[in-house]
Amino acid sequence: MCGIAGAAALRAGATPNRDRVRRMSCRLAHRGPDASGWWEAPSGRAVVAHRRLSVIDLATGQQPMVDPEQQVCLTFNGEIYNYKELRKKLADDGVEFRTESDTEVILQLYRRKGAACVDELRGMFAFAVWDDAKGQLLLARDRIGKKPLFYTLDDSCLYFASSLRALRETSDTHWEIDLTSVDAYLTLSYIPAPRTIYEGVSKLEAGTVATIASRSISTRRYWDLACEIEPAPPTMTAAVDRLDEILNAAVALRLRSDVPLGVFLSGGVDSSLVAAVAARQAGVPIKTFSMGFDVAAFDETGFASEVARRLGTEHQIFRAKPDLLGTLPAMVRHFGEPFADSSALPTWVLSEETRKHVTVALAGDGGDEGFAGYAWYRTARRLGKLTSVVPERVFGMAGYMFDGIARGPVRRVALASRLQRGMHMLGVKTGSDRFATLRSFIGRAEARLLYDGALREARMSDLGASGERLAQLYQRCEGSDLRRARYVDIASYLADCLMPKVDVASMAHGLEARAPLLDQELIRFGLSLPDEWLLAPDGGKKILRAVLARYLPASLFDRPKQGFSVPLRTWFRGSERNLASSVVTSERLRATGWFKSDGMGALVNEHLTGIRDHSQRLFSFLVLDEWLKYS
Repeated sequence: MCGIAGAAALRAGATPNRDRVRRMSCRLAHRGPDASGWWEAPSGRAVVAHRRLSVIDLATGQQPMVDPEQQVCLTFNGEIYNYKELRKKLADDGVEFRTESDTEVILQLYRRKGAACVDELRGMFAFAVWDDAKGQLLLARDRIGKKPLFYTLDDSCLYFASSLRALRETSDTHWEIDLTSVDAYLTLSYIPAPRTIYEGVSKLEAGTVATIASRSISTRRYWDLACEIEPAPPTMTAAVDRLDEILNAAVALRLRSDVPLGVFLSGGVDSSLVAAVAARQAGVPIKTFSMGFDVAAFDETGFASEVARRLGTEHQIFRAKPDLLGTLPAMVRHFGEPFADSSALPTWVLSEETRKHVTVALAGDGGDEGFAGYAWYRTARRLGKLTSVVPERVFGMAGYMFDGIARGPVRRVALASRLQRGMHMLGVKTGSDRFATLRSFIGRAEARLLYDGALREARMSDLGASGERLAQLYQRCEGSDLRRARYVDIASYLADCLMPKVDVASMAHGLEARAPLLDQELIRFGLSLPDEWLLAPDGGKKILRAVLARYLPASLFDRPKQGFSVPLRTWFRGSERNLASSVVTSERLRATGWFKSDGMGALVNEHLTGIRDHSQRLFSFLVLDEWLKYS
C-alpha cells in the first residue's frame, strides 16, 4: 500500500510544477514510510512521485516503475491479488520480468492492452500511467473504490494524488467551497464522487478510468455491478456451497504477503467468517485484533474473545480511549474534506494499535452491503410492500399536512418533521425516491429548519443533489427493491463512505487493510441472490450465516446485528454535552451564513432533552466546524 502523486501537462509548452509534486509527495509520507521514488518524463511533460509501504517483493518493487525504453511510467497504490496468475500468463506469452512485484504486472499489461488492462486486475488499486510517446496520462481506480485518487487542473496541468489534503495544502491558488457538496455531506455524512468539497477538484469514481491527452479529459466506467448480475444457483444449498468456495478463494488471495498479517475481529458475522476462513487456511495461529468500549451496548469484545478462543488465534483487545473524540482534529485533517461516519474514530485507533503488531490486516467490510445486513433494507422492503396496497396519494396528502405543521413554532418541529418524513417516504411515487429519503439525514423538513443563505439556495430539490444521485443509481439496477437498495449502497455508501474511512484510518498509520468480502466475484455473486436467501424474519445475511455455521457454532453469532459504532447519543447527552452544544455558538459555523441559529438551537435542545436522536447530525456539524479551521 502506498501514496501516489504527479502532474502532466495538457498542452505542448506547458510544464508541471516539480516543486509542488515534491511537496505533494511529502504530504503522503504516512501512506508509504518505507521508501520514496521520483521520475520525470524525457519530454518534460510529466512528473511522477511515489511513497511506498512494502508488502510484496520488498527488495525490487520500487516505484515509480518505468519500462526499459523509458517511455511508459507507472505509479501504483494498492495490491493486485491475482498478480501471480497474470504474471504466469504474460510470461507464457514471452514477457520477461525484472521483478517479482505486482507493479510490473500492471506495467506489462498496460503495454499490451492499454486502458483495457484494468479488466484483468483483481484487487484494490489506484494508479497513474504516463505514456510519453503518446503524451497521455491514464488514471484508474478499482471496482469497489478501495483506493482513492483525486485530481485537479491548474495552469494547463493536471495534478493528481492519493489524498485531497496533498493537493490542497500544496496549491498556491484559492479553492472555493462547493455548496452543493456541503449539502451532500450534511445529507449523507459523506460527499459522493466525483464531487469533493472544493469546486474544480474531483474524485475519480470507483470502477472508472480517466484518459488525459490533448487538452481533454475523458472518463469511462469499465465496471458496473448492475451489468454484472448473473443467474443464481438453483437451490440455497448450492448457493451456500458456491459462496463458501468463492470466499475461500478470496481469502487465499488476500493472505499473500511478505510481511506480518492479522485480522480485525469484532465478533460479528462478517469479521468472524473472515477470521475463521483465514485461520483454517493459515495452518498456524493467526493474530486477531478487537476494539472495546466502556458502554456495554457497544462492546462486542466478549463475543470476539470467544470466537478467537474457538479459532485458536493470538487475540488482542484494545480499549477505546476515554477521550476518543479527541482524535477528531487529526482525523479531519487526514480526510481533507468533511467526513462524518463516526465509526472512523474507533477504526482510527484500532488501526493505530494494530500497526504495532502487523503490517496487513484482513477486515470484514462488505458483508452488510453484499448480503443485506442493514436494518434499512428490511425497512425499505416493508415500505415497498405497504405502498403497493395503499394509494400513494393518501400518504402524500398526510405528508403535506405535517409539512405545514413543521413550518410552525420550533417546539412542534420534532414530532411534525418525523411524521412528515415518514409520510413523504410512503407517498413518493418511486422506490428510488423512497430509498433516497430513507438514507438521508437531511430531508425537506430538516433543510427548512437548518439551512439559510447560499446553502439554502444550493439545495435545489427535496432530495438535494446527493439524494437525486442515489435515486438515479437505484433506477440503474434491475430487480427487487432489496437488490436495488444494495446496489446503491455498494456504488455510493460503500465506495464513497466506508472505503475512504478504512483507507484514511489505516493508511494514516501505515497499515494495509484488505477486505475479502469485497472481492469482485463475491460481490457479483451476492447481488444475484434472491431476497429470501438474504433476509430472515429476525435479520439479514441469512446465507452468510449459513456459511459461517460451517466454521463456528451458531451460539457464537446468532444475535442481533450490533455494528462497529460509537455511543454518540449517550456521549452528547452526558460527558460530551458541552461539545454537542458548541455547534450553536461556533463562530466558524455562524460566519458561513449557511445555518439558522434558532434551528441549530432546536436541534441541540431536542437531542439533549431526549425528544429526538440528532447525534449523527450534531456529529456532522462538529466535523464541519473542525474542518473549517483548515479550509
